[in-house]
Amino acid sequence: MRRVFVLLCLGILCSCAGAHRAGQAVDSSSILYIQGVVESVSKNEVVLRLQLPEFKKADTAVQELAHRVVEKCMVLEGIRTEMNGEPAVVRETRGSSVSLQLEQPFGGAAGSLVRLKVPKKTIAVVDFEVIRGREKDAGRVTLEGLTTALIDSGHFTVVERTKLQAVLTEIGLSMTGLTKETPDKVVGNLLMADLLLTGTLAQQGMVWDTNLRIVNVRTGQAMAAISTQMKMSALSDIRDTGALDEDFEGNTISSSWLTGHRARGAFRVTHDTTSGADSSSRSFRMDYDLQVIPREEMFARIANMLKRDLSLYSGIEFSVKASASSTGALRMLTSDHEDANTIDAWGGTFEIGPEWKKVRIPFSEMVVLRGWIKRGAQSYGAKPGKQILDLSRVESIEVGVPKQHNPVLKGSMWLDKVRFYSE
Repeated sequence: MRRVFVLLCLGILCSCAGAHRAGQAVDSSSILYIQGVVESVSKNEVVLRLQLPEFKKADTAVQELAHRVVEKCMVLEGIRTEMNGEPAVVRETRGSSVSLQLEQPFGGAAGSLVRLKVPKKTIAVVDFEVIRGREKDAGRVTLEGLTTALIDSGHFTVVERTKLQAVLTEIGLSMTGLTKETPDKVVGNLLMADLLLTGTLAQQGMVWDTNLRIVNVRTGQAMAAISTQMKMSALSDIRDTGALDEDFEGNTISSSWLTGHRARGAFRVTHDTTSGADSSSRSFRMDYDLQVIPREEMFARIANMLKRDLSLYSGIEFSVKASASSTGALRMLTSDHEDANTIDAWGGTFEIGPEWKKVRIPFSEMVVLRGWIKRGAQSYGAKPGKQILDLSRVESIEVGVPKQHNPVLKGSMWLDKVRFYSE
């Protein structure tokens, strides 16, 4: 009787697993093992037919790309894994068929149901190239979003090769003896990647052709390829999650910073190459005359228009000065997930003087700008939203001088050392 009961339970479990595979999509991060059926056995060599899982549909185009990468990297040739807890090496993969080399002879027979472990791989994601298209930042932004999605998937240890120069700078600093860590504890501990993920983006009308290659670092062999198309709207909705640390010291400035004459000449933003904060040589300068525009809510500003996800950061800090003492303001526009044309404005104020001053504004202390609700959104052709601060949907960051409450309506303001911080 007990034997019948055990067999009945096993039958129920197997039928449930089959139903799960057939009709229920799963999160990629939940996949630790894949079931397989033994097709043939020859001493230490086993050929399996894997029952590959079906992933849930992703919310964004970049998350869908990450799903494809996880799917392609589930079981790769040459990786070490385990079958029913026994060490094994993947010798060959063809679709859902996998040939394994075990350390010990397999004791089962053809038709046996086994469990194959999905090993965690170390992957390096390198710069994506835009080979055709006007949005040159699309490659970098896609790279940042895909890197985050791969980390969140749980299937990869991601090494930041795009941040290698910063790592080398830290190692160089340790060699000077100015840090607590000694050089012998820092040098030589970079993690070697198993896989390299690279790709290209090419604009085709209203879509982007995306081509990815997964390369075995040790052999140089292209292990897998992914080719897909993403709608332009989906790509433009990708948010930059990277840190901002802008000192304006370079010869060129990112096009996300708006320069030149704005608001019918009410203010002009330029790259000042004569002075900066902390004895540096460069900064951003804004010359303004708020009397040009009669509107009371006029706001002369230095603006960065890169779409961002700032949910990992606590606030923003920057250095600022002005030709005359006045009240400055930070304004941040955020949009709604369901309607990008539904926008809220958030702000904070600070005092500016003729000497450089560091300003730090926590995002949690920013308040809804009531003037935006009444008139500002309309001037942008937008609708005011739910007045809930969503840091994952930042549309722009602006630092400037508001006409309201400022007796001095003509002058200059300088901005430098802009960065996000986390606490």
